[in-house]
Amino acid sequence: MKEFLKDGIKKIGLDISDEKIDNLMEYLKLLIEYNSHTNLTAIRDEEGIIEKHFLDSLLVMKYMRITEGKAIDIGTGAGFPGMVLAICNPQIKFTLIDSVGKKINFLKQVIEKLGLSNVEAINVRAEEFINEKNRETYDIGLCRGVSKLNIILEYVIPFLKVNGRFLPQKMEGTNEEKDGENALKVLNSKIEKIYIDELPYIKDKRVIIDIIKLNKTNKKYPRANGVPSKKPL
Repeated sequence: MKEFLKDGIKKIGLDISDEKIDNLMEYLKLLIEYNSHTNLTAIRDEEGIIEKHFLDSLLVMKYMRITEGKAIDIGTGAGFPGMVLAICNPQIKFTLIDSVGKKINFLKQVIEKLGLSNVEAINVRAEEFINEKNRETYDIGLCRGVSKLNIILEYVIPFLKVNGRFLPQKMEGTNEEKDGENALKVLNSKIEKIYIDELPYIKDKRVIIDIIKLNKTNKKYPRANGVPSKKPL
């Protein structure tokens, strides 16, 4: 499986050290073990997890364009993309948040087992986590497949610094950029570029939207729990 991961990393155009690949393999082992008794992911075969979770997460690394700073992954689940990227970018501080406790408990075990000092996992909702300490302090926002763009923008953009970037991952064909136009305007952000990439073995297409924050966010955002999904911007 290690060679399958290494070859996949090369195929997507990245160069990652053997030490980091070994840590990813240990993460895979922990995930499969934990998933045997607690449902974290519906994908259970090793190749499927490597390609559809690990390599899918690593696609974002090609577009991060920072070598240090802070990143936040909202709705991280079992750590995708945040934990994968944290393992491969030890110089960047990652905050992984999710409202599901069992997923955060698993990630805390991964952090402890791998001795990771650049990542924290917190069981909290985004609208509860944002405060004066966390608002507009992150360089990169991440989110893979959580909610439609016009909803998730409201949760992520308030965490970003001015000129910070949000790199949401989407399946091809959702065309959510158009529905997100008003939210982008309200949140003082814009789409700089849309990347179309693909998984290396099964060739499924992936969309990564490169969004930049142009100005400060009104402090009334994000609105209370449930409001963004019921009344999207």
